[in-house]
Amino acid sequence: MMTEKINLLNLNEKELGELVVSLGMKKFYGKQIFNWLHQKIARDINDMTNISLKDRELLSEKAYIPFLNLLKHQISKIDKTEKFLFQLEDGNTIETVLLRHKDKRNTLCISSQVGCPVKCLFCATGQGGFVRNLNVSEIINQVYTVERRLVKQGTNLSNIVFMGMGEPLLNLSNVSKALEILSNDNGVNISKRKITISTCGIVPSIEKILLEKMPVELAVSLHSAINDKRDQIIPINKKYPLEDLHSVLQEYQRQTKRRITFEYILINNFNVSENDANALADFVHDFDHVVNLIPCNPVEGTELTRPADKKIERFVNFLENVRKVNVTVRREKGTDIDGACGQLRQKTPRKNTK
Repeated sequence: MMTEKINLLNLNEKELGELVVSLGMKKFYGKQIFNWLHQKIARDINDMTNISLKDRELLSEKAYIPFLNLLKHQISKIDKTEKFLFQLEDGNTIETVLLRHKDKRNTLCISSQVGCPVKCLFCATGQGGFVRNLNVSEIINQVYTVERRLVKQGTNLSNIVFMGMGEPLLNLSNVSKALEILSNDNGVNISKRKITISTCGIVPSIEKILLEKMPVELAVSLHSAINDKRDQIIPINKKYPLEDLHSVLQEYQRQTKRRITFEYILINNFNVSENDANALADFVHDFDHVVNLIPCNPVEGTELTRPADKKIERFVNFLENVRKVNVTVRREKGTDIDGACGQLRQKTPRKNTK
């Protein structure tokens, strides 16, 4: 009976050290192998030239370095946003989005699950159902695949956001281990302060982040500060209502002193009234905050639509000038590629390419 090979990218530095010792190799090889995997981003064990040939052969017999199969790569002609469609070893697919900023920063929006169990009404991924959590290697390989490309272009990733497919806080064990690896100074060394986790508000997982003192940024998908309305578009609000979310976020900010980003999709005839604005302002004023307002794009299978520009401006002006909310607005109407980053994984209208 064949023993299944070990996925090296699922192991942190400590586990790699334990593996090489169990194979009869020198203990310090663990740190060297970690460096090859996570700083030099090696894709072949034979590239590890400071490991003896004999030990490389032994390691190749027992373990392997996985990679993602790139099925599709799109580049927006409008804003140079890039979308990667990856196939996993089991045939499932995930999406990763690279955002190129005018100040030369590069932000990678990565997935944490195949599909999403939260089923937010405005989210194309949620409407498609949930398959499974991503393992650690599938999370970090999104980063490494894109980082390899950027290095060849003479640049690097600046920030990582868990805003792709899935609810990261429902896969917290693998997400936190991936964060440990990505921020290791013997690896790609991306500061946790440059990593943001987007969540619809999984209260027990935020409590766990505080308990384990994970220094990450939070972006909260709010979209309504009225429970009855939020229930309609984010069903998990019934389990973790706004009062509970508010309490845990207050504790998060008390302990971390970090600004919280609140994401708010502007949906026509739903959450853009003065009453909605007042509820939003009342909720966020207890925090050091920024509210990212994002006009809704059409979502297949729903009647959700974007408000008229005048309605958006009225909502923004009331928040900024009357209620003194710290607001940013995504004013553009989207990119020209199919799919998007964040809880706004909505289907944008396809362009006729014929």
